[in-house]
Amino acid sequence: MKIRFDRNKDTLEKGLAKMLEGAAPVILKYAETKAKVIESEMKKDRPWTDQTGMAKATLNTSVSTPNENTVRITLAHGVNYGIWLELAKEKKYAVIAPTLKKMAPEIVEDLQGIMEKMK
Repeated sequence: MKIRFDRNKDTLEKGLAKMLEGAAPVILKYAETKAKVIESEMKKDRPWTDQTGMAKATLNTSVSTPNENTVRITLAHGVNYGIWLELAKEKKYAVIAPTLKKMAPEIVEDLQGIMEKMK
């Protein structure tokens, strides 16, 4: 059995571009919403005991679009000793990498669902 497409290359490219144009605001809104969830998870699941509360209070996320094909969620510390929390003591106090490891599969699954709905 043969599969036949009634569209030419130009029509397919235009259709794909239009679909991606429509997906961009949806994906950006998803990332902004998910970034808030991730920030909350980092603050809740931090592996250290607060002494001043600054490390917890300044954990943050941000969403950016460095180019038209990329939406980035950045996880960061807001204290200068955040790098110590992430890397010292055999990463005992790390929160960023463990949060990424925990949340990444869910994000990938959610984005696959979004793309499926947009077909």
